[in-house]
Amino acid sequence: MSLIKKHLSLLLLFVGISTLLSAQNVDEIIAKHIEAHGGAAKWEAVFSMAITGRFTSFSVENPYYAIKSNKGEYYSEHNIGQYKVKEAFNGTKGWTNDPWFEVPYPRELSKVEINAFYQKAEFFTPLYKYKEKGHTVEYVGEENVDGVDTYVIKLMRTNGLWETWYLDKNTYLEYKCASMYSDFAMQSSCETFFEDFRTVNGLVIPYYVERMFGQRDRVLVIEDIAFNTFDNRDIIEMPKSKQMNELAFLAGDWDVKIEKLNRRNTLYTVDNTVSDFLFETTNLLKQHLAFNDYFAQSMILNYSYHSEKNKYLISVYDEFTSSTDLFEAIFKEGVFSANNANIKIGDSELPASAMQISISEITENAFVMEFKSSTDQGKTWNLAYKMTYSRN
Repeated sequence: MSLIKKHLSLLLLFVGISTLLSAQNVDEIIAKHIEAHGGAAKWEAVFSMAITGRFTSFSVENPYYAIKSNKGEYYSEHNIGQYKVKEAFNGTKGWTNDPWFEVPYPRELSKVEINAFYQKAEFFTPLYKYKEKGHTVEYVGEENVDGVDTYVIKLMRTNGLWETWYLDKNTYLEYKCASMYSDFAMQSSCETFFEDFRTVNGLVIPYYVERMFGQRDRVLVIEDIAFNTFDNRDIIEMPKSKQMNELAFLAGDWDVKIEKLNRRNTLYTVDNTVSDFLFETTNLLKQHLAFNDYFAQSMILNYSYHSEKNKYLISVYDEFTSSTDLFEAIFKEGVFSANNANIKIGDSELPASAMQISISEITENAFVMEFKSSTDQGKTWNLAYKMTYSRN
């Protein structure tokens, strides 16, 4: 074997051994890190943590409350400055109701915000069961940070973003984390510091957490932690707007009697059918309705609310005609009333014919829906169908 080949072989062998040693070394460090937090066995017995404390932002301190679960779920109520913020995360997606965005209703989190919520929702360290979570780690080496000798470990989450964790060489507890975070929904670099570690039920937890990102400085001081008390997962679901919540009585499965007027102006039954109302998303209610009146009739109705118009909107897809109509609606004094008499497309004139949909006689298990038509732009209305709904 030539001298060059020998050197190359030795170099490759050295690199391979170094890589193997580094891989072994990082898992050993992580194992000691978990043990320093109380050990895997104790954390296995914890399913949730309810955290109360004080939260400081914009130099204003306010109460803080949060719930975390071992499934990555998270819910929090706290103030950012003078505004109260509610936010939740189910492990993959979430919502926030944050007045700083001047949005008066809950909204879904963006990808940038979701990355921050992975960090907020962390049970105690992302290095715990990192392989099961699909994360990868890399041992960087040792570094002195603010006078603290640390082991440096880079962790890449499943979203592809890196975090660098600095573990105190003496205690194996985290001293600092460098990551990407969210500042008003914009990506920002972040440094998080952990202090005041206390032992609670054999678990070691930092009672002081400070995050610095952009121009922001957020400080959480924990006052109390309750374990395994999370029994209301409804708070994780994004709440409906006030207006759509008023239509929540429609949700479910219904038996429907379809009636129309005969030539003597009296009602007779056309068909008996079923209809369902389901919340397709948080603030979109979808209804399926199919019945027979000589021909088969099938419709899909979508109910939503337009905050700028201050009105409900209904889109009605008529499968028989393959057409869609849009209705504006109000809900007042127990009557939901919608029509399309004042809706036009582009610069076209208002059509002479129009439709009206109303929901009335509302009780817990019944209501009446009427479809009416007009040929004079909504000045007069004629009954097309009366539909009596009862829960099945």
